[in-house]
Amino acid sequence: MRFLVLLIIMGITLLGIIGVTTLYAQGVNSSISVNGSVNPTGLVASYYVHLIIAEHWVEALNMSGINSTAIIELINEARFYADAGNYLEAINTLNNAINLAAQLMAGARINSTQVVISNYASFTSTVNNTVVSNLLSNETIANFTLRALSALSRSNNTTYLINMSMAVLSNEEEYLRPYIPPNALLGLNTAINALNMAYSELMSAGYNSTIKQLMIVKIEIITISLLTPPSVRAHELSQVVMPYVALLSGNASRALNQLSMILNTTIPMPQQLTQCMSRINESLAPLMNESLSEPEVYVKANDFISNYIACLGQVRALINEVNTTQLMVIGFINITRELSGAGLSNLTPYMLSSYLQCRQELINAFSSGNATLIGQILNQCRLKIHNYEEEAYYAIWVMNSTRNYLLYVNSTVWGLARRYGISGVTPMLCYVRLNNSIIGNITSILKAMFNGTITPMEAQALINEYLSSAINSTPSLAAGCLGIPTAPHTYVPMSGWASMGLGASGELLMSYNGGVDLIINITNPTQENLYISGFSIGRLACTFSSAIEVKADSQGTLELGLSVSNGVITGVSSLSVSGGVESSQGITVNCVGHLPIMYMPALSGRLYLSNGLWVPFFVMINGGTNTMINYGWW
Repeated sequence: MRFLVLLIIMGITLLGIIGVTTLYAQGVNSSISVNGSVNPTGLVASYYVHLIIAEHWVEALNMSGINSTAIIELINEARFYADAGNYLEAINTLNNAINLAAQLMAGARINSTQVVISNYASFTSTVNNTVVSNLLSNETIANFTLRALSALSRSNNTTYLINMSMAVLSNEEEYLRPYIPPNALLGLNTAINALNMAYSELMSAGYNSTIKQLMIVKIEIITISLLTPPSVRAHELSQVVMPYVALLSGNASRALNQLSMILNTTIPMPQQLTQCMSRINESLAPLMNESLSEPEVYVKANDFISNYIACLGQVRALINEVNTTQLMVIGFINITRELSGAGLSNLTPYMLSSYLQCRQELINAFSSGNATLIGQILNQCRLKIHNYEEEAYYAIWVMNSTRNYLLYVNSTVWGLARRYGISGVTPMLCYVRLNNSIIGNITSILKAMFNGTITPMEAQALINEYLSSAINSTPSLAAGCLGIPTAPHTYVPMSGWASMGLGASGELLMSYNGGVDLIINITNPTQENLYISGFSIGRLACTFSSAIEVKADSQGTLELGLSVSNGVITGVSSLSVSGGVESSQGITVNCVGHLPIMYMPALSGRLYLSNGLWVPFFVMINGGTNTMINYGWW
């Protein structure tokens, strides 16, 4: 009888622990407020354990023919407290119910009839056999272990749950060992070993949640393979592993579908990934269909996890490749849009050609399944996009600067036309011819850069040279276009501009040591001296303390050393003149604003005369190949 009571208590305890584990697995939580260090989740779990024990007492009393009404009323009262969130009072009430049930069982008079005594003796024998059988059943042990592992996958407190689970099984082994043969404890020992392995591998996994989850899956596979009967083993294993296999396969399929849409073709499953998925199924088949020894089960479970991790790595690599391919396509699209928006749609065919080449190479690489080749093609295409981004940025700057220069050309054409009395459509046709010629020449250089005929640095040098020559010879170009027999030295600007014939062109020189000089070449074809009170380029405007004199019918140079701070021109540090340009001694220059040092082919500027008029001029930027802004070209 004592052994029976011990087994009943152990059975009830085991049921209670299973209930606690289930609660953890389901994430039971409570908002109950308690004093001290009592954990609300622990109170909820404790309540359910007490409830299970009390209900088992009711069953025992009923089978003994003892009235259990008082116990049921206390249980209902405890449920009422629990529903109200008062788990402490509910637990206390259940303790009273359990104590009362024990007293009723101890004080019961079961000898009123021989039938009752006989039934009780039969019940005692049945309970004894059932409890021992259930506690040692591999299926019961497997169920308990799987519940504990399921709780581990949902809890942050894995150490506590594993230790609690191992303590339950170890205590069971300790209590039962004196009463049963050793071979009856094989299943129990198997479960304890599995949980020990789970503890060790989870500790080794550190903070890697993926590895932790896969280690739990491995222990679940081992537990099911060693402790469940063959009739249900395949079903149980499928429930554990198939969600992971399906997730892996689904991610691979979605990545391939996305890749097929991006490249507008059907990309097959890579052969390496297909083989990897096959190895996963091959490692599962013996576990599901064969009766393996414990060492064989461990080997096959490790094989499954190793194959799964290998496939997981391939799927993740595929997803990264798909994302990179998508970024590549977006890169080509963005460059094309920027060029079109800047009026350079005639350069977009080179983008399309390069994209189609990358697309075809990627289709071939993905179809081959060669991960190394795929990586090489993606790197090549990304490098192309990087280079095109810089070339497009440069081309847009060049074209914007050229359009600004064409405004200067237009004003020169119309100024000369008015001076020489040329009217009608001739000035307009002249400007159109010059505009088409200049834009055409710049575009030809840019096309040669985009198609790879010349390097970006060569294109930059050619454009610098061309614009510098065009800016310096603009009056002559305009005069020749208008049919003026003798090319004048200058032009007549529109209203508000100086009409005396003063002309200028500039050059911005950047030296190796970071110094910047502005050289302004000035021509005065008139018969009177002119006086310059200041100048401006970009957002930098400067005035002279005394006017700079330009002698009648002469040419000369004004050379200014510019002050630079943190890549920004802020003023003038030195001034010198030559030729027909003269300045007084001690002249100073006062500047406001600033001019960032950034590459563009030309800047617009103005010379301000002491009579209130001003003369526009263009400044060619010439830093030499070693001082150009770095576009990734050197």
